[in-house]
Amino acid sequence: NNIGFHPPFKEKFEYIKSRDEIVFGVLTGDVVSPNPIAQDWDEIDVDIEELCLPVYFAVGNHDMEDRPLFESRYGATYYSFTYENDLFIVLDPNIDNWNISNEQLIFLQTTVEANNNSTNNIFVFFHQELWWENDNTYHNIKPNSFAGRADEINFWTEIEPLFHNLSNNVVLFAGDFGAASWSNDLMYDNYDNITFIGSGMGEGAYDGDNFIITNVNEDKTIIYDLICLNENFNCLGELTDYEISIPTLTDKTDINIYPNPASNYLIIDLVQLQILNNSIELYLSDIFGREKKITDYKFENNNNLQINTSVFSNGIYFLKIIINEKIIIKKITIMK
Repeated sequence: NNIGFHPPFKEKFEYIKSRDEIVFGVLTGDVVSPNPIAQDWDEIDVDIEELCLPVYFAVGNHDMEDRPLFESRYGATYYSFTYENDLFIVLDPNIDNWNISNEQLIFLQTTVEANNNSTNNIFVFFHQELWWENDNTYHNIKPNSFAGRADEINFWTEIEPLFHNLSNNVVLFAGDFGAASWSNDLMYDNYDNITFIGSGMGEGAYDGDNFIITNVNEDKTIIYDLICLNENFNCLGELTDYEISIPTLTDKTDINIYPNPASNYLIIDLVQLQILNNSIELYLSDIFGREKKITDYKFENNNNLQINTSVFSNGIYFLKIIINEKIIIKKITIMK
């Protein structure tokens, strides 16, 4: 039960203030200890005033143990704003057991629809690690807590597809990391236009505590400074060192795959691959990381290979081709 912010973080206030390009901060939840009272938030306000920066809240489950108290002081727990032609969205998964639903889902949909064509990047902030599922690629990335999580949530069925269909770069931040011995200190992943970042602090062991400075360049590209609360700013390395991509290309051979989207079949042009003795392995994985070996395929004139895709449901997949000790990954869509 600290007086104000996590003390090692407060030690970095002078460093933050020394970087003139930092224009605001976003706190990604559990800012105060469990069962907060007004005094806890008074102490946080004093620290924010010392930081001399605008600060936005993405609330955590402990912050919301007294929702009326928070809302009476700071207002709505989900909202959006724009800065320098980028869109910032703050969400509150605590309202419906980690789901973004009902009025909040309508808010999110209408905000994205109204702004995606006129903004560059979209940054989204929330507390819980919404992309975690027990059987997907991220199941080994552990947050501080699964408190309040429903058995099934709508992140992969409604939220991720909403962002994945955009031409904008979309960066999603979760903050429920690094405050327990069992939780990961941070994570990073990127595919297509989507980036996932998990970051946190509070365990008390300086080596893992961290925060992230996000830099948007004039050409719209984004780079990240990973700042750990140890005296050595680089003690954790680069944020991208923690990438757990789904999946990582191990060979960038440009092969022709068609039709894409596919319906009942998919053709792989084999001319460039130079298969030895028809030795090839094929796997298809969905966005949850669930992988299935493909056995229903046939060679045609030794120039291409036809895969039966009629047995797969509509959706986005990653086709893994293992050939001549190389791995080639291609994203495909199945649409019937």
